[in-house]
Amino acid sequence: MTDSPFSCVYTTDTVQENENFASVPFKLCITEKVARQSLPNLTEFSGRIVLSLFLLLQKQLAEKSFYWPYINILPKTIKTPLLFDENDIKFIANTNLESAARDRKAELFKDYNRLLEHLPEGVDKNGVSWEEFLWCYSVFSSRSFPYQLIDPSSTEVSEVLFPLVDSLNHKPNTKITWTRNGDVETGSLSFVSGQVYGAGEEIFNNYGPKYNEHDHVALKPNFSRDPNHEMKMKIIQQCNITSGNLDPLTFYIHRNHIPTVFFKLMRVLVMNSMETKYYSICADEQLLDFVGYRNELAMLSMTLALLNNRLHAIKPLDVDVNNITYWQRFCLMYRKGQQDIFSMTLQKVEEMKRNLIQRMNQDTKENRIAPVAPFLSIVNPNFYSSTIEVDSGSPFITLDMVVITVKRLLNKHVDFASIVNELFEDLEEEADIIIMLCLIKENSNSNSEWRQFFDKISIGNSQVDESLQEMYESMIPAFAEEYPKVFDISLFTLEALAWADYILNNYSIDNPLAIVPL
Repeated sequence: MTDSPFSCVYTTDTVQENENFASVPFKLCITEKVARQSLPNLTEFSGRIVLSLFLLLQKQLAEKSFYWPYINILPKTIKTPLLFDENDIKFIANTNLESAARDRKAELFKDYNRLLEHLPEGVDKNGVSWEEFLWCYSVFSSRSFPYQLIDPSSTEVSEVLFPLVDSLNHKPNTKITWTRNGDVETGSLSFVSGQVYGAGEEIFNNYGPKYNEHDHVALKPNFSRDPNHEMKMKIIQQCNITSGNLDPLTFYIHRNHIPTVFFKLMRVLVMNSMETKYYSICADEQLLDFVGYRNELAMLSMTLALLNNRLHAIKPLDVDVNNITYWQRFCLMYRKGQQDIFSMTLQKVEEMKRNLIQRMNQDTKENRIAPVAPFLSIVNPNFYSSTIEVDSGSPFITLDMVVITVKRLLNKHVDFASIVNELFEDLEEEADIIIMLCLIKENSNSNSEWRQFFDKISIGNSQVDESLQEMYESMIPAFAEEYPKVFDISLFTLEALAWADYILNNYSIDNPLAIVPL
């Protein structure tokens, strides 16, 4: 065996197929049971912490330690992200690994400082350095085996170090069998080769699938500043929307899998005030399979923005990739894998959005609109559950073809559009006001293609907001006086503006601003 960065193991003679080439007696292993017997006062600390301190103290004993022959051949340098310097960190900047490593190191430092106050009598805390403790901790994080290999009946999550064989490097598809023999006290773990190795060849282990197909990225949407945050959290809890992870709002997105519950969470997060109000009593997770077309478009757009932001954050890399270390090279491989996952996930979500737009187009062509406003699944039971046949041979449909935009509205009324261009210097800046005026104008058209949508929207005798009344008084009378034919005062009433404002607040999406009429 060599003390290379990978602690490779080479054969000195031919190893035949089905040959037992290594056996490690359990009594040589460093287990949590052994560590806790030596350090009985550390019951409040986790197994990994106790094992790390035990290894550190055994290392200090040097030749006096029973485990010294093993400890002496452990790599002097272990490069896990916990031991990265600032230059190494650049190679994983803006990835999940960077944030996880920084968070874990900070938590570990707290544990280390607590541990210093509980050291066994006679142990000088000055001799238990942070650097040595971190090295010992990393030995377990990079080389340990599950304790069930010693005791299959154990239900506790615990770790064990198997001397020597933990130096075998991983190689996918390596044919090898781990065989347990004997009991906990007198048994051993044997390694049986499933292939022939010639003398001088490196011999490998197989720790199971560890590569790209199992890579993932972690996503945790942040909506803490949402004014409806409290009510949305209530909906999430009532519907038992959880990732199943330690943090219930952190989801792991794999190369070929996006958890459906992640989309349910996102549907809650993008709810506007009206949707939040109607769903505040919801306790049925299935009602979040689809909330409504506006919500679904907003959800997919928000998800795409979240993924794009993460992808753009890890794409730039301000480092010199020449003459890099082996661990930095692995970091680049990891980084590329993360980019691939984001790119593939973006493609899947884009496809979901295209399919949704096709479905909206099909509903529009068939004049299919939910019977009750607002057009939400919770107030239209079973309406959205039926499968809509989408014509696969239909031409490509863009978003602006299935929603109401300022451009589409203005194109229907040339004279009105001309006046609007005179009144407003920046159409984008004033888009919300302009779309309300356009909605009022289009509502006067008895043959409007959105007639069915307009007729279903009613605000009843709702009290008009004071700020809306101020807007009306500062704008409409002056417009009507200057352009009486275009701004008919009998059409552009305060009630009409309140109706348009209601539609804008409850049926619109952003970027681009548009009304979803389904």
